[in-house]
Amino acid sequence: MGDCNLYLIDCGGKLALIDTGGGAGVPDVLDNITGLGFDPKTLEYALITHCHYDHIGGNKALKEATGCRIVAHESEVDDIENLGELTLMKMSLDEGREFSAEKVDLSLQGDERIEIGDVEFNVIHTPGHTPGGLCYVMVEDGMANLFTGDTASADGRLGFINGPGYDHEAWKRSIKKLISLEPERLFPGHGTFRLAGGVTALQNLDRSWNVPWNVTARG
Repeated sequence: MGDCNLYLIDCGGKLALIDTGGGAGVPDVLDNITGLGFDPKTLEYALITHCHYDHIGGNKALKEATGCRIVAHESEVDDIENLGELTLMKMSLDEGREFSAEKVDLSLQGDERIEIGDVEFNVIHTPGHTPGGLCYVMVEDGMANLFTGDTASADGRLGFINGPGYDHEAWKRSIKKLISLEPERLFPGHGTFRLAGGVTALQNLDRSWNVPWNVTARG
């Protein structure tokens, strides 16, 4: 409870993880990896979508357990490494959650390609929810799989739109950028995922900017 969605990708002998959760769930994450028949020590990268506490809280524990490298946008490195304002750490503490910061091993700007095993991820900078929001695209069977963090949900809802670093106009531009990628599958940071019709979901979101959203306190 309280974690974001985490996604484990089998990259052919190596593993990648999208986000690390709020920290408390790390033992379960490691058990899940082992239960799926994988060796946690083959976790090569944790690809962070943005710096909110429920997406970075497991950085240190997972890195210590697996040796993985932490990846994030360059504009959020300082906040991640020092648990600055952008991480919403006060909210985490108010919820009774506490964790230690961890160094970022690889900082990105966007438009990079990261090869992990036999899988390639395209990095997309999507500011708005936070200044350094990142989405990751993985093509499989000719279809684009888009890991959106909190930039876009699969059901047209957005959460916590007025946090530190929030930029409404930048968020709109980021949604349009994601639409241009024509993703088939969406894997968001919270809620259910979508295995078909990803573009339609993003287009519906793009059309709903003037409709009240389901605003939550979750990062």
